[in-house]
Amino acid sequence: MITKVPNAPIENIDFGDETIILNGAPTKLSGTVQLRNTDKTNTRVRYIGLKPTTSKSLNKLSDISLYMNTKLRAGETKLQSLTVSLPLETPPGTYHQFIEIKGKKKQVQLVVQPSINVAVQPNEFTLQGTAPGTKHSVSFTVLNRGNLDFQIPNPKHVAALDMDMLCRAFGFGVRDRKANGFNATMDQITQHIKEQLPNWASAKIAEAGQIIKPGKQMLVTFSFVMPKEAQADNDYDLNVRFWDQELSFVIKSHQEPKIT
Repeated sequence: MITKVPNAPIENIDFGDETIILNGAPTKLSGTVQLRNTDKTNTRVRYIGLKPTTSKSLNKLSDISLYMNTKLRAGETKLQSLTVSLPLETPPGTYHQFIEIKGKKKQVQLVVQPSINVAVQPNEFTLQGTAPGTKHSVSFTVLNRGNLDFQIPNPKHVAALDMDMLCRAFGFGVRDRKANGFNATMDQITQHIKEQLPNWASAKIAEAGQIIKPGKQMLVTFSFVMPKEAQADNDYDLNVRFWDQELSFVIKSHQEPKIT
């Protein structure tokens, strides 16, 4: 048999004497509070609404609540975890709120940490053309999901990697030098990679240095040029670090068929 536990009137819950402190990024503030059920029956506390004070507060926001969703037996005392979620762009700082119980105010501090949180869409691309000097250009959207200004970075060069070349290097090295021991095999592999590995591909972002405000987005254009050592009949993988995101490129060889 399932017994339904009623929600508690806030007057029946004692929240202790200490200030409630929640700390973290805007959407993931968390903390703890000691709860005591002063009633003689089992009860449940789902959330508590917050109110702004006259000091630095979130008085422009509404419906801010501390979520806990916990059950308390009659007279039980419990250390309870709390969470609260604020808008992504809430600026860093300490915000003073309060809860009111039986006419008395209990202070709540929300410590919002600086947050750089960037989303990139899309982040995977497939292109054609690996001949030396071939220029490629793509556009992607950058969304600033943090609470700080985000400045568009500018990767000046990236590595174009031919995975087949690495396989060939290991294959030739093992085949030709395996009888000469480990060091000789690795020397052969290294030499093959040194001879076949392309130089850096020059790259740039047209919007580099521009600022994206919290909660805003920008269309960004990234371009790069295949290095002079690239082989027109080889395929390449290219990965670009964009802050903490990664852009992944597969560049397929493509040569127009000769008409005879």
